[in-house]
Amino acid sequence: MVLGQDLYVENRLLMKKGSVITARIITLLKNRHVHDVFIQTRIVETDLNAEQDGLLGVKLHEKTVVNSETENSLFLQALGELSTEIRYGHVLKSMDDILFIRNLFQRYMENSHYRKLLNTLKDYDTYTYMHAIDVFTLCTLFAKKEGIQNLEHCALGFLFHDIGKLKIPLAILKKEGRLSPSEFEVMQKHTQFGYDLLCDLGLVSIAYLAKSHHERIDGSGYPDGLEESDIPREVFILQLIDIYSALTLNRPYKREVGAAEAMAIIYKEKHLLDEKLLARFVDFIGIYPRNSIVLLSDGSHALVDNVNNMYPLLPIVRRLDTNKVFRLPFDFQLKVVKLISYYVETPEKLFQKFSEYLINGEINLMEKYYRQLMDQYTFAECFTKIYIPIYQIFEVIEQQLVMEDVRLKVVRLTLKELLNNMLLQLRSETRKNDAILFIVDQDLRTNIFIQLLEGLFYAKEINPFLLDISTSKEELLNIADYCEASAICVFCNECLDLHGTTRKLEQYHIPPEKLESFVFSFAGASHKEVNLKDKLQKYKAVTKLITT
Repeated sequence: MVLGQDLYVENRLLMKKGSVITARIITLLKNRHVHDVFIQTRIVETDLNAEQDGLLGVKLHEKTVVNSETENSLFLQALGELSTEIRYGHVLKSMDDILFIRNLFQRYMENSHYRKLLNTLKDYDTYTYMHAIDVFTLCTLFAKKEGIQNLEHCALGFLFHDIGKLKIPLAILKKEGRLSPSEFEVMQKHTQFGYDLLCDLGLVSIAYLAKSHHERIDGSGYPDGLEESDIPREVFILQLIDIYSALTLNRPYKREVGAAEAMAIIYKEKHLLDEKLLARFVDFIGIYPRNSIVLLSDGSHALVDNVNNMYPLLPIVRRLDTNKVFRLPFDFQLKVVKLISYYVETPEKLFQKFSEYLINGEINLMEKYYRQLMDQYTFAECFTKIYIPIYQIFEVIEQQLVMEDVRLKVVRLTLKELLNNMLLQLRSETRKNDAILFIVDQDLRTNIFIQLLEGLFYAKEINPFLLDISTSKEELLNIADYCEASAICVFCNECLDLHGTTRKLEQYHIPPEKLESFVFSFAGASHKEVNLKDKLQKYKAVTKLITT
């Protein structure tokens, strides 16, 4: 059977239309006191227009909403979509909380300026609007639990925390894939834009929430680099839930992740947030990441062994006293009541698992850890901390002949596919501020180390153009002029003779036998440590200042 209509329980969306209804789900529904649901049935397609009313028993029409109730209706609709159990866990289970958040929103919408501002945001970018509703709801209820003073005033700041994105170009807001460094600089301005906009509306007292929600406890955030003592408690709440919402909502440039996985990702950045507040937020939602040590309602302790994203409130746990592994029951007679501690999988551990599963040919697990690794790093660091190190490992495996040829070929092809996909993304999405010409022999054009070097240049916003060594001097200089290249890097046995030209070009010469060691020299470097032109100075051949 297939669910024929969205199923709401306690004013929250429990299952989406089209979900397959299994025996296990029926048990779950019974435990939630759901006694009947609508299921899809086949309709014989005759003259549907003529027989529609008779077949369905009701005339279909679009729902109309009285104008004065539009905003509230849209809010409740958005809340129904957002507050699924797989994201909200135990939140909004209480009718008192539902009424509190609804009535608060209604009061805000009685102000025509607030209403117009929110409608403008909804029309400009649907995702940002949904994110605003999501953050407003979770922040307000969590802040209420935390005893934040002047809550109704702060909640308006939660709602409008991203209002500055109205001044960010849609091409950046809706871009698929990561933002380039220059695009990210533009995106960062939304905090100041939001502050200015709220001040213009007379909301000076809450404008700091728009400005400071990307600050971090260690001073590494923006725009002001505030540290712990400068950041109010309500901002810490907003920072945390802003991240949680962004991770668990489907964004234009990144797939959403499950709530448990989101908590695990946030924990990797716990040094940037209020760690005690984070633990209380996990308890507030009631969804615990894998590797959590938790207290169960019977007083025992357990390790969260696995979490199904569809049933995150019912993880598989391992009792620490008996080592027994079981799923928490559907009737919640036994449940998790508190987080005791959480073990963070560091990037180093993630890389270890990624490389292990890659070499063992366990592609699904390899891809899982690869995605988690990619989330840890900048574009440049994806090369210095993932691709280059994995190729170093692969080189050792090839040299020591510890893997059979068939598996070796599979690993090589898998690595090549990952790298090619990354290069395609960088070529199409990265803004280039400079260019360099790569002069290579024909047999080096698809060399893996040339490709790794290409990726490093792209990641640092330098566009590498590959040219064959047979390219004439005149054609090479024309291309250099066309792409406004500042340098030439020659990967052949001899340098180029460019005497007699008027073009100022730095020339670097890296013989093919030194290419591998040059690329490997970037292994493990942080984004700031990747300075390509400094590294190239060792291979500087000629600086052309010659005029005809």
